[in-house]
Amino acid sequence: MKQSVRFTARLVVIFLIFAVLFSYAMFQGGFVSWFLFYSFLPFLLYMVGLTFYRMDNWKVERRLSKKVTTAGETIHVDVHITRSFLFPMYYCVIEEYIPESLMKRDTHFEKYRNMGKPDDLNKRRQVKKAVFPWFKRTIRYQYVIEEIPRGEHQLRALRVKTGDFFGFITKEVIYQLNNKIIAFPYKRPVRLTERAYSFEQGASPSFKLNEKNTNVVSGVREYVPGDRFSWIDWKTTAKSNQMMTKEFEQEKSVDMLIILNAVYEEDMNPLSFEGSVEFSASLLEEIYNRSSQLAFMTLGDGKRYFPFQQDHAYKDMIQQHLAQIRPRGQTPFAKQLERELSQNLTGMLLLIVSHQLDMHLFTSLIRLAQKSKRVVLFYVKPRSQMEFQDHKLVKQLVSNGIVVNMISEDELTQQEFEVNT
Repeated sequence: MKQSVRFTARLVVIFLIFAVLFSYAMFQGGFVSWFLFYSFLPFLLYMVGLTFYRMDNWKVERRLSKKVTTAGETIHVDVHITRSFLFPMYYCVIEEYIPESLMKRDTHFEKYRNMGKPDDLNKRRQVKKAVFPWFKRTIRYQYVIEEIPRGEHQLRALRVKTGDFFGFITKEVIYQLNNKIIAFPYKRPVRLTERAYSFEQGASPSFKLNEKNTNVVSGVREYVPGDRFSWIDWKTTAKSNQMMTKEFEQEKSVDMLIILNAVYEEDMNPLSFEGSVEFSASLLEEIYNRSSQLAFMTLGDGKRYFPFQQDHAYKDMIQQHLAQIRPRGQTPFAKQLERELSQNLTGMLLLIVSHQLDMHLFTSLIRLAQKSKRVVLFYVKPRSQMEFQDHKLVKQLVSNGIVVNMISEDELTQQEFEVNT
């Protein structure tokens, strides 16, 4: 219906222009009036042709240099438009519909240098380009999206607008093109200055769960590619006439659970939550590379739990979740934490990453510390927004045996995280 009204309106405009010029020539007479009429007649014919020219059957394609990236990176976009009929077109204005999720920018760790002003990272992106195709069958243009923020971004539509030389007739078509960009959180190395596992005999602690304890031999087995030369048992090899390797006792594992606070708070700092997500992703990567037994949980608008699996597909699921996660939910984090961890926590190491600390969470952490082996809190907040109450609660948590790591601008702007466990 709307298209029909626009089509009729264009015809009415053309008819009125023709009627005015023809009437002027008829009533005025003379060379000048008829010269104006015939001079303008080609433009009127062009308007008629443009009115009936179809643009909705153009083939439009948007190509991305990469669909999966890391926050803060740049993506190159290439748009191809192929016309089915070569009608002369004076100009085309091509405009992208940029989603709201891309109206921010990410500068890796540099964005944390001024955490007190998160609005400085807002960026009004606009992609609009004018081209003059005339008789060209193919229209192509390129642009870049720089400093992509973390998240899932959908490029859904592209608008093409054209018109005649004088602007009397304008046409536009919106092409629905679905392109999805996934920006994973930016990760950095994490240096863990304390260790969270111990040998079964009670010796010095170690974070190397699946590495061999080469001091205690438990048996022998056949050699497999990848075994060290020093592990070969030469006596057994000589007796059996085949290569045999020593087997060692593996270190005792301690269950680990990393919990991310994804609950929305009215006075929360958006960069504090971004820092929590980036640190969680970095910590998971570090522990995953060490092959340590752990699980991961996020609490916010519902619970998401990921049990430990040494599988790349499982790792991708966690990264996908961390790319899409946003602070949501009304149930306090402390209440959700106690509800989810009400079971037996004996022997478990809890690593909690939170952008918020209040009296309710303080009480919950004290209770969890009494049930679990150890509780480690990573509190992400700008130093300029730290209040007396924050320092008081942190000091009381430490006095109750809870390890607290304050992560502020100083830590978030470093190339590497260094924390205690």
